[in-house]
This record gives sequence, C-alpha cells and structure tokens, in this order.
Amino acid sequence: MRDPAEEGSGNATIRDVAKRAGVSIMTVSRAFSAPKTVAAATLLRIESAADEIGYVPHRLAGALRSGVSRMVAAIVPSLENSLFAAFLQGLSDGLAENGLLLTAGDAGRRPDAEDRLIAECLTLKPRALVLHETAHRPETVARLRRLDVPVIEVGDLVDDPVQHNLSFSNKDAAAALTRHLLARGRRRIGFLNLPVALSTRAGRRLDGYRAALQEAGIEIAPELIVESAGGYEAAIAAAGRLLGSGTELDAIIGAGDVFAIGALLACQKAGRRVPEDIAIASFDDHEICRQLSPALTALSIPRREIGLRTAGLIVGLGDGKAAGTAIRENVGFTLAARASS
Repeated sequence: MRDPAEEGSGNATIRDVAKRAGVSIMTVSRAFSAPKTVAAATLLRIESAADEIGYVPHRLAGALRSGVSRMVAAIVPSLENSLFAAFLQGLSDGLAENGLLLTAGDAGRRPDAEDRLIAECLTLKPRALVLHETAHRPETVARLRRLDVPVIEVGDLVDDPVQHNLSFSNKDAAAALTRHLLARGRRRIGFLNLPVALSTRAGRRLDGYRAALQEAGIEIAPELIVESAGGYEAAIAAAGRLLGSGTELDAIIGAGDVFAIGALLACQKAGRRVPEDIAIASFDDHEICRQLSPALTALSIPRREIGLRTAGLIVGLGDGKAAGTAIRENVGFTLAARASS
C-alpha cells in the first residue's frame, strides 16, 4: 500500500513536491491542509512546485484517514432559485476564506430526496452538514442527532432544531409585512403563496399573515388566500384569478418576489392602480423590486449574510465535532417601504 505521504491523484507524490520546493514533507502537508499556517513565500513555492510536476492532493484519502474532510455539504430545495444561490454564494465565500470547500445538492422539496442526499454526503466525511429545510422525517432527525458532525439548519428559525439553527422567522416576517399594510389602512389583503403542502416555509408565512390579521381583529377570508406554483407565468395567473374573482380587495402580499411582481403585472393588465386601488408588498427584495414602477415594498432577507455567518459558525466549531452548546441565532430582516404601498 502506498504510504499516506505519497498520496496524490496522479503519479507525482507529496515527496516529489517537498524535494522540488526544498521543504519538508510535513510542511507540504500543512500547506495543503492548513495553508494559513505556512508562510506566504513558502506556500507560493510549494504551490508552484506542485503545479510544475502535476501533483494534486488526494483530499478524500486524507478525509478517510482523519475522519473529517475540508468539505462542507449543503442541501437546498433548488439550485435554480436565486434565493438559495445568494445563500450558497455567501457560504462558499466564507468557507473558501478558511480553506474549506462547498458541495451542494438539490432536494427539490422532497423528504425522500433529502434523505438520499444526506446519506451520500455523509460518505464524504463532511466537516459539517448544512440543511436549508427545517422539517424532516422523524427518523431523519433521530439519525442526524446521532451524528458526530455539526448540522446547521438555515431556512427558518425554529423552536426545536436538529442542532444549530441560524436563520430568521418566516412567520414573524410575514406578520411584519401584513402589519405594514394594515397600518396604511388596508383591510382586505390578498395573500399569494406556494402550496403549504410543498413548503413548510410557505406554511409559516401564511401563519404570520393570519396572526397579524387576528391581532388586528380582522376576520380571515379564505377567498383572499391563493396558492400557486412558482414562476412568473403561474404568479400572474394566480393574481389574475384573485383580481377577477369579484372579491373585495385593497392589497396583495406576495410571499416571494415572483408573486409580488406577478401581482403588479396582473394589476396593470386589469387596469387596477398601484397603490391607489391595490397596495402590493413582497417577501424578499431582489434588485428588480427597486427598479419597477412603482417600486415594490419588500422585506429584505440577508441571505448572503446567512451564508457567511453559517461559514463562520462552521469554522468556529473546529474539527467537525458536533459536541458543545447548540447555537440558535436570529439574523432578522428589514422592511423597505416603497411606492407600491
């Protein structure tokens, strides 16, 4: 069997790198496993030597020997959705600054797919496991709690997380958006949302909307709540159904920018003035919200910041052990009131 010091993904070995760079094998090992511990000039010499002879470190072999790798695994509901992309970018940037790598999987809001991805990720001995979803099968929760690997949930602030929880409250955020419209005299507020059967976050946003209405003494009108698939075409159609139903309406909350933009376009198509006839407010705050006419009132969620903070938490936990006090951090949100409300 090849000595661990020899391991690389090609014919060149770590001994070859050390010889060419004029340093010890231990220094080369540290350069690849903990680059911040090696002097910049020495690190550059080692990297140049490795490039010259075609040496590539065998990361997986190192992970299997040490029991933990430099890789962090993240599982999100969609790799296409820009909301998750912003989070993943922040996570990747924060990890890269500390010599850690990110691998990401798409569970498509399916518990069975999440379970499969968790199992596959664990075979890679990750430094930590980051889950956007916060609702899991009971057997999945039990398994995750037995792991000696940090688990961080980031999609919602929940009362009983698997372990670490760094996020914001979807319920509180939706309630804040509803209160904003109520404070401006709106009483018949429509709510466009993903199907709650497919998204626990959609359910919590609906809970926040209902709670704010009840707090104001306003009866909840089921006909004002419309569920729809994601995407602009579906959002415009859903808003059109709400506007064309004959139901009295003076505001619409889009539980996501796509829904709010769909509502704005549907209002313009139907000749309904925004905000004179119908106020519109959005959950999330992409740049497009500020560029529309009228500009959309929106909740701003610091998704990239959540990613960066998650990376900081992982780095702070050290060698991938799950031991220690569980951390639960509320990153909050801000409301940007604009012309649409």
